[in-house]
Amino acid sequence: MEASKEFKLAWRKQRDNIKVPEKDANNPHFRSEYRSWEVTEKALKNAGVKFHFVTVNHPDQAGVEWWVEIEGEEACVNVTLVDKAKRDPQASGGCFSYAMRYCVSTYLGWGIPDLDDDGNHATGLDSSFNVEEFGEVGQPVNQAPVADDKSTGNITAEQQATLLISTIQMQASTEALQEYWTNNHAEFTALMAQDAQQYERAIQAFQTQGAQLKKELENERAV
Repeated sequence: MEASKEFKLAWRKQRDNIKVPEKDANNPHFRSEYRSWEVTEKALKNAGVKFHFVTVNHPDQAGVEWWVEIEGEEACVNVTLVDKAKRDPQASGGCFSYAMRYCVSTYLGWGIPDLDDDGNHATGLDSSFNVEEFGEVGQPVNQAPVADDKSTGNITAEQQATLLISTIQMQASTEALQEYWTNNHAEFTALMAQDAQQYERAIQAFQTQGAQLKKELENERAV
């Protein structure tokens, strides 16, 4: 059911009172800051927004509907679904938590939120693969060849994923692999928004390469 004209006008005024919160948390995978749900929720409540979320759970996706109440009328103002990396409770829970922040941040124009721990679980990024385990990051990062200036047109999501995967497979150490991820997470985020299937391809390649390099490192230390 569509919201009434009165609701839309009141909601527009209420949105103007919502202040963008500071980023208060860190993601070690991206070495970046993000807005936690706690500060996001506080910003909404400080502006007097009455709201709740309804969870949506499908075999391959999970997310939330964002419902707002104004003067006794409720309306769904946004819906966000996140592709599951796995079909298990942890992945579903990560999707719900990340979708809540994504739903609010994108709707209010705060930009696409960086992944948090729940986002890592939802998208399949293994939290055990952490750069801090491997000491200082000083290894050279191999980059894939850049197309010459004569190339034209936009590449497809599949081509972008293939390019990312080929570069991932060029990394010769866990440090270099993590450094590549840190420096290029914007490309991964853009790919996730463009094509979830191709994003999962790239994530799986990252995990496979990371596990292989980690195993090689452990074998070297055992000698």
